[in-house]
Amino acid sequence: MPSFCNIISFLGNTDLSTPLVIIFIVCLLAVVGFEFVNGFHDTANAVATVIYTKALKPVVAIPWSGFWNFMGVFTGGIAVAMGILKLVPLDALMNLPIGVGAAMVLAVLLASIAWNLGTWYLGIPCSSSHTMIGAMIGAGLAFTWYYGAKA
Repeated sequence: MPSFCNIISFLGNTDLSTPLVIIFIVCLLAVVGFEFVNGFHDTANAVATVIYTKALKPVVAIPWSGFWNFMGVFTGGIAVAMGILKLVPLDALMNLPIGVGAAMVLAVLLASIAWNLGTWYLGIPCSSSHTMIGAMIGAGLAFTWYYGAKA
C-alpha cells in the first residue's frame, strides 16, 4: 500500500510530518471552499440585473448563468487562473519553508473567502478574481513586514 508521501510525489523530496499533511489537506479544502463561494458569488452578480429588471425569471436565469459559466471555462480555458499565477513569484515561494508557504496560501484563501462572503451577504458586487489579487497583495505585505522586522 503506497504511503501518502509517495502519492503526492510531485512535491519532490519533502518530509511531510503529520502537521504538514494536515495543513496541506486544510489548504486543499480551502481551495474547494473558495471555488464554491466563487461560484455562487459570481452567479449572484451575473444574474442580479436580469432578475431585477424581470428580463428573466430566477428559475431560468440561474441555470442559464451556470451553463454559460461552465461553457466559458470549458471553451476559454484557464486564462484568468494563469494570469493570477503569473503574479506569484514562484521561485521565491518555493525557497520558503513549506509551513510558511502553506500558511501564506491559507491566509490568501481564507481572506478571499471571508471577503466574498461579506460582500455577498451585504449585496455588494465584487469580483472574486480581484478579491484574490487583493488577498495576495495583503499576504505579501504582511509577510514582508513580519520577516522584515525579524531580519
